[in-house]
Amino acid sequence: MVKTIELLRSGRKKEIWERYCGYLDMSLDQVMGIQTSLLAEQLAAYGSCGLWQGIMKGAKPASVEEFRATVPFTTYRDYAPALLAKDEAGLPEKAHTWLHTSGRSGEYEVKWIPYSQALYEKVGEAFLAAFIVSAAKKKGEVALREGMSFPYLLAPPPYISGVITESLLEAFPFSVLPSLDRAVSLGFQERITEAFDCAMSEGLDFFWGMTSILMKLGESFGSAGKGSRGSAGALLRRPRALLRIGRGLLSAALQGRQLMPKDIWKVKGAICGGMDTTILKDKVAELWGLVPLEGYGCTEFGAIAFQTWSREHLTFYPYMNFWEFITEKDYRSLLKDPGYIPRSRLLDEVRAGEDYVLVGTNFHGGAMLRYILGDLVRIVSLEDSRAGIRLPQMTFVSRIDGLIDIGGFTRLTEKTIWLAIQDSGLPYEEWSIRKENSGDSPRLKLYIELREPGATAQSVSERVHESLKALDAPYRDMEEIAALRPMSVTLLTKGTFRRYFEERQASGADLAQTKPPHVNAPDKVIDNLVRMSDWRI
Repeated sequence: MVKTIELLRSGRKKEIWERYCGYLDMSLDQVMGIQTSLLAEQLAAYGSCGLWQGIMKGAKPASVEEFRATVPFTTYRDYAPALLAKDEAGLPEKAHTWLHTSGRSGEYEVKWIPYSQALYEKVGEAFLAAFIVSAAKKKGEVALREGMSFPYLLAPPPYISGVITESLLEAFPFSVLPSLDRAVSLGFQERITEAFDCAMSEGLDFFWGMTSILMKLGESFGSAGKGSRGSAGALLRRPRALLRIGRGLLSAALQGRQLMPKDIWKVKGAICGGMDTTILKDKVAELWGLVPLEGYGCTEFGAIAFQTWSREHLTFYPYMNFWEFITEKDYRSLLKDPGYIPRSRLLDEVRAGEDYVLVGTNFHGGAMLRYILGDLVRIVSLEDSRAGIRLPQMTFVSRIDGLIDIGGFTRLTEKTIWLAIQDSGLPYEEWSIRKENSGDSPRLKLYIELREPGATAQSVSERVHESLKALDAPYRDMEEIAALRPMSVTLLTKGTFRRYFEERQASGADLAQTKPPHVNAPDKVIDNLVRMSDWRI
């Protein structure tokens, strides 16, 4: 197959679009044809492997219907004995690389996931498609050129972000700032500093990472010179950096505001993850001059779904996994009765406005079989008419265990709570919230670190409470009908979350476990936050 860079050099951009983004031009029937064909290939090639036969208990499904009728749903517990030991004997395909993500407290610290060579290549192709779409203003537009760069602001291998980056660079030779070998040898803060020092001289075309990082980096440009560590003498030895900063300062001054990243660079595209993308996108656009494209993925599945040029909802990526959906009601019945067998829905059977628990089966020799990720997603519509996409559109709702039920009136998601805190106008650093019992009444207890002093716990409680009422009608009804007002706040001192991160990092904790969960944190985590809040340093 002709390399992408060769297609670009010969001006064959249409072929690049068709290779990576062609699924966005397809009908639902065409996408289901791809899903069915790839599943059949996976079952034919790997259905007899030891790991899968242990799960399927001898079943050999020959069709999608047989597959759904005979193969049980799985969770990581079904794979843990083999995958935690990195035992490749029973895998569908020998692992090209092993990735890890956070595990389950009290059971295992990390979850190891094998990627076959083909699965590794496919995740890079998926994210190259996202890069292309992030810089596109319309369907079919390919703005790639040689030498385009992005900063390495990600966790290195064996984390999924680092593996994606390596695969992406094999699909297309982007310039990484700093170089890949250099980047993975640095600590996170050093990596950020050096990446933007390089970008000052060499420019910056793309960004990909967490939206919260993109915003915090943008906010750090609040005063002249924060875009670079260098002294005046150092800048004089880097004339391109000096020119870039000078132009940026002039642009900001002419508009009567502080320096922002958009004054320094004209970024072509940004791919960001995390539910905060929806919440922070307007602020990111103000700072960086573009709205980031939201991506949704995980270690077990790689690429799940991406936004398009419309920046509306997300479209499922069809080439890495076979997608199934369990209604939330059926899933909760399954939790209560393990013998209950819910009927899944396929991508052409989902309904607009309904929430589902996502289930996936890896293609290309991957190990996960009818794997329940634990994510609750909503099918918002069956197409994106604005972008001309004829495929179901989704949005992430919550972890299925990340819901807070208050008095049976409302079940709040992390996204709703985050939006309420954001809409309250409170300048906050970080937060964590959970349901706590106070006598006979449930309390919605928010632990929050503010960036600026002056607010009281009561005033913060009032503002977040009012925001929740505006966003969530059942929450509003709870107060009006039952006179329940569950919101309670504990203000944490400045630096609490930083101290928590540093202590967890010093203890050797997995990167994904250095930050407290936003929702339903266990007692130990909350106790540590309160303890660190009492450190007056």
